[in-house]
Amino acid sequence: MSKLKKMKNNSFPKVTMEEWVEQAEKALKGKPVSKLNTVTYEGITRKPVYTENDRSELASKNLLEKSDWAVSQQLYASTSFEEMNAQLKLELESGLQSIRFATFPSTEPKALLIKKPTDLKTLLKEISLDDIALQVHAGASATTFINALIDSDIETKNLHGIIGADPVGELAATGKLSQPLEQYYDEMKSNIEWKENNAPFLKTVWVQSNAYHNGGANAVQELAVVMATAVEYLQQLMYRGLTIEEASQEIAFTFPVGSDFFMELSKLRAARVLWANIVEAFGGNERAQKMNVHATTSMFTKSNLDPYVNMLRSTTEAFSAAIGGADSINVDSYQQGKDAFSRRVARNTHYILKEESFLDKVVDPAAGSYYVENLTNQLADEAWKLFQELDKLGGIVEAMRSNFLQDRIAEVKVKRLKDVQNRKKVLVGTNMYANLQEELKQQISTTAIEENEHAPVKVQAIRPLRLSEAFESLRYQAKVYQEKQGTPPKVTLINLGSLATHKPRTDFSSGFFQVGGLQPVVSPSFENAKEIVEWVSLQNITGYVCICGSDDTYEELLNAAVMAVNSPNRKVLVAGLPEATRQKALQEIGVSDFIHMRSNCYEQLLVIHQEMGLTDNEA
Repeated sequence: MSKLKKMKNNSFPKVTMEEWVEQAEKALKGKPVSKLNTVTYEGITRKPVYTENDRSELASKNLLEKSDWAVSQQLYASTSFEEMNAQLKLELESGLQSIRFATFPSTEPKALLIKKPTDLKTLLKEISLDDIALQVHAGASATTFINALIDSDIETKNLHGIIGADPVGELAATGKLSQPLEQYYDEMKSNIEWKENNAPFLKTVWVQSNAYHNGGANAVQELAVVMATAVEYLQQLMYRGLTIEEASQEIAFTFPVGSDFFMELSKLRAARVLWANIVEAFGGNERAQKMNVHATTSMFTKSNLDPYVNMLRSTTEAFSAAIGGADSINVDSYQQGKDAFSRRVARNTHYILKEESFLDKVVDPAAGSYYVENLTNQLADEAWKLFQELDKLGGIVEAMRSNFLQDRIAEVKVKRLKDVQNRKKVLVGTNMYANLQEELKQQISTTAIEENEHAPVKVQAIRPLRLSEAFESLRYQAKVYQEKQGTPPKVTLINLGSLATHKPRTDFSSGFFQVGGLQPVVSPSFENAKEIVEWVSLQNITGYVCICGSDDTYEELLNAAVMAVNSPNRKVLVAGLPEATRQKALQEIGVSDFIHMRSNCYEQLLVIHQEMGLTDNEA
């Protein structure tokens, strides 16, 4: 037999799960394989390996039927509608396929103020909408925009896409509505009647998950809340005379997609499973069970620090959305602004995924993955349980009135923020690998939520945030201090022993302080306390000092080093976490604190900022 035939006939021997576990536990030196399990923010346990036994019939029967998606991009307000029109034309020539923006009465910070037909005509001047989808989020009511559209004399018969309202989502985001919900539902019905006669290819209800996602919710909560909101709209529209088929086909959905790749793509898949089951329970046919999903890259995961990293975050999020089967995807610019360069990079991200990675050529590539199907099934199950809890409370609105939903989301948010603060969750360029040489631009603050005691509908708003905000605040405080003092705030690192022995903790400490905007001043390598005293006296060191070395070097030199640098005008830190008795002994001779892998990095840096006077310079 030839070598080629032998190669073709070769195959890996079949291995049982038991054999795999045995080998894995040998590699883990006797620890059980369960040590490799991780628990997600959704409370779902991830295993190290999945097999055919983990497949789900529920997920398998809801296969996607297409592979491509529409290229969408949020349009932000500019100096004039003429300028936005010119920008739109340029972007449509460069690959944009959907015109997407928020408009009055939406309270999105970057919503366009379109109230008059002349504004709309100027915005869409010389743009044919026959082949371009329109995606307009109109907040609690689409009536104002539709009236402007009617008065503009723009031809609507071939208009397709979404001009959508989501009063419940607006209530969650702002905590108030300017009129009773029943009135918004009446407007929904009126707008549907208009569109049936004038724009039959449009959808006019757009359920948004943004408020919950940007408030820190996990995937289970997002799914349950979106389904509860959609059911509220279904019931209200059917009460007003629509059939289940008419009502379900009127609704589109938006999900922001975060950084957990498999969780986020499974979230979109689970949404289709849940929606199909809900519409089926209402008696809807197979066509009515189809779901229109728009995905957008997450604001929650983005940072003002080292903003180019946002390009990478957006790319992985768009990848998740594409594999998850989104019908259209918005990739926001890395600066979340309107500049042409960052918007072009975002738009081209679609075409890298389409034309160079071929994601639009394979239908439902995640189907058949034991892990993805298992995760999809678990998400759908857990979301359904929470959906039932919301239903028992009287539905989505009552769940917000009682603060049940806000409290549940807040629990997850606190866990997420704590993980960022102690760097269990890494944000590159923000809480790890900071670039102190970057030019910090004006800090972007979260828009304050206005109170209105007389609003007809009021709940506790779900405040949006970004995971990076705490560390951004530290960096901007340090920036203001540097501008006032002419020099950056500094921490001196005292290195004990040879370079090879102290380098791991020196590097760790440098990175630790840099994420707070503190510049490390690194000493030479010292072999004895006398060298430390001489060097420190020449440098005229005040403020914070951090001693770095190996455990073995600490045994020989740490006490002497602490006494050498300790003085009334210095605070002494030690890199590493000795056992409790040793910590106490070191504190007695002058050590203030210890920095280590399990530190709450943010809290320790905040204390340092306060003691250095940086908090008096808040940006």
